[in-house]
Amino acid sequence: MIGKSHLFYYDPQLYVPKYRDYLEAQGNLTRDLFKTYEKDVSPVYTWFDTTKPLGYDSDAPKRWNYTLFLYSLKLVEVNEPEEQVSVVLELMEYWYDPRLSWNASDYKNVTAIFTRQEKVWSPTLTPFGANELIDFRDQDFRLVCIDNLGQIYDYLSVRVSANCRMNVANFPFDTQTCQIRFSLPIFSYLEVQIFNEVYQGIQNVSSFERMGNSEWELINLTNRVDFLSFNDRFDVELSVFEIKIARNPLYYFYMIVFPSFVINSVSIVGVFLKGADKMSKLNVGLTNIMTMTFILGVMSDKIPRTGSIPLLGIYIIINLLIMLFAICVEMLVNKLRRWATPRLRKRKSLFSAKLETFIGTPLEYTCAVALELMTCANFLIMIGFWIDDS
Repeated sequence: MIGKSHLFYYDPQLYVPKYRDYLEAQGNLTRDLFKTYEKDVSPVYTWFDTTKPLGYDSDAPKRWNYTLFLYSLKLVEVNEPEEQVSVVLELMEYWYDPRLSWNASDYKNVTAIFTRQEKVWSPTLTPFGANELIDFRDQDFRLVCIDNLGQIYDYLSVRVSANCRMNVANFPFDTQTCQIRFSLPIFSYLEVQIFNEVYQGIQNVSSFERMGNSEWELINLTNRVDFLSFNDRFDVELSVFEIKIARNPLYYFYMIVFPSFVINSVSIVGVFLKGADKMSKLNVGLTNIMTMTFILGVMSDKIPRTGSIPLLGIYIIINLLIMLFAICVEMLVNKLRRWATPRLRKRKSLFSAKLETFIGTPLEYTCAVALELMTCANFLIMIGFWIDDS
């Protein structure tokens, strides 16, 4: 078997005849195609007057075309404090080089070949406004496909970390819109026209679910080409892929919103508990305040330092103010009782007797119920945002 396998690979008589003819035609084509080809010279047409409007010369070719085709996108990380989003992109780029075209009938109808990228001139695709670009391809074994019309196809697999301005006013029920932009540096829009496309197979809800992560869900993906003007020769076009992502609020609801509601409700009962001494009630209130302050500190490390207070922050601050109000009411009720009771007893009227009774235990219970209702209302408002978000 080893001997036969060796003969199969090295004896041309054992090859399929059509395959042998193809290899021979491809070898002749490659030799002729790159015989006079200069890979360091660009095929971009620049023989025009930059002071005149686009398309003034009817004899000149149209702008050199470059297309970016998005096959897949995967959201990797959203860094809110630094306002960055990281995505992995699977892209196909293709461009036109007329020097690499041929008549297929001259080479036994070979219409496409594959070769090393280093053998052809290729544009330098650069992320615009990005902090980091990681190329997952092996730098020494990049391949391109060339067809007989001179169209060159290249595949990219990259991770891009792009800046994304965060609007956290509705945190944790917020949605963010981020852009991943690419450009061809040096070339102006007068020389290069950029196109971008998105594979239709990923433009559906099921694909969006796979593109997100455990915290963020991708809800929309669009593409367009923007024009960036510097008011000089180097005005450029940008290939833009825009994603809209929505946060999954379950973690924050169960770990912050609901525990805060329970802590506040129990603390209000503790502050107005009949029979407890003054210091015990004060300790309950202060412990609650420290807990809310700690939660605010944890939350502040998760979001950017913007001018707006997030919804979750407002919820915690309201609970904090309710607890402060409860402590103040408890202290004032005791002082009011000591000040008003002797004066009401001197009047000896029915109204004074009822008022003296009310400023006792009923007043504390009334304040406790009112503060509990305020805590419940604050919690229900957050639930309303959650239901509306879902």
